[in-house]
Amino acid sequence: MVVCYTGGGTLGHIFPALAVHEELACSPDYQAFWIGREEASEKEVVGRYGIPFFAIRWGKLRRYWSLRNFLDIGNIIIAFFQALHILRVQKPDVIFSKGGFVSVPPVLAAAVLHIPVVSHESDATPGLATRINAKYSQCICVPFHEGFTALKKYNLVVTGNPIRRSLVLASQQESMQRPAFLGLSEPLILVLGGSSGSAQINLLVRETLASLTEMGYVYHQCGANDVQHLVHDRYQEVSFIDEALPLLLKNATVVVSRAGANTLAELALFGCPSLLIPLGGASSRGDQIDNARLFERKEAAMVLYPDTLDAKQFLESVSLLVGDEEFRERLRGNMKKLAYGTSAHHIATVLKTVKESTCNGV
Repeated sequence: MVVCYTGGGTLGHIFPALAVHEELACSPDYQAFWIGREEASEKEVVGRYGIPFFAIRWGKLRRYWSLRNFLDIGNIIIAFFQALHILRVQKPDVIFSKGGFVSVPPVLAAAVLHIPVVSHESDATPGLATRINAKYSQCICVPFHEGFTALKKYNLVVTGNPIRRSLVLASQQESMQRPAFLGLSEPLILVLGGSSGSAQINLLVRETLASLTEMGYVYHQCGANDVQHLVHDRYQEVSFIDEALPLLLKNATVVVSRAGANTLAELALFGCPSLLIPLGGASSRGDQIDNARLFERKEAAMVLYPDTLDAKQFLESVSLLVGDEEFRERLRGNMKKLAYGTSAHHIATVLKTVKESTCNGV
């Protein structure tokens, strides 16, 4: 089976597809390639898995008036013909679309070439790219049963969000060593702002650092563009967390995080008591707010909404979580109910089924 993966825009579109690739990589005669945008970090991550990467133009359709819409329509047309050429040469059996606007031209090209498409939406509500791709997909995989009435006329399969195998295996370990920097009974406050960091969360942490470090050790992922080189014996600042993430999630007393879909899937897998600060609607379509509201309704996390948030409210919320073990355990139990540790395997099975159905003329 030859699978074409497509998607991009953030690493949140990349890692879930790579988790599916890990499931399929042990299958006989499996091959893969990726169609994405010309972006160094995305190409580098995909390249680590030995997957050939083909870059195409991409454009974004904005919901507001902008001259860039006209330029991006041209980019989308060029990207469509680039994708059409790549698919004709590489001849995939099935396309797995992980979303983002770079995925739309390959999905449209696949429709022209009669190549079956499986799409996946990570967020609690579908984005515009997913709604477009759904029209040309044999199946749309979604993370939850609720929140997808806009796609109800299509073939929906609830799969959860796929997570890399290393994280799944680490979450299943009964015990794991503590980080070398962490005292035996010292609380760990883990701060995650997404793959690029979060200016708002970074500012809150720095404004309240003296008080936070009295509560526990603060391990702060701040993003590559906002490293401040702050020095404190109970604070560590890093641009990005990769290999150390399972150890940190396993030992975290409290996680302060954005509400990106993949981060939430990882927090659910480890059952992390969390304080979510979603990215606001002014900077996005509001998908993180939708995600956070779902977890809040399920009583799986505390949520602070960005428009009304200040340092005092932030500090009080962290203090509540660190100090109230019973509350943390209640959140942990509800968080684990939202975990899908077998998501990547489920999606891999869907891809095989769609491929076989097409080969058999169904």
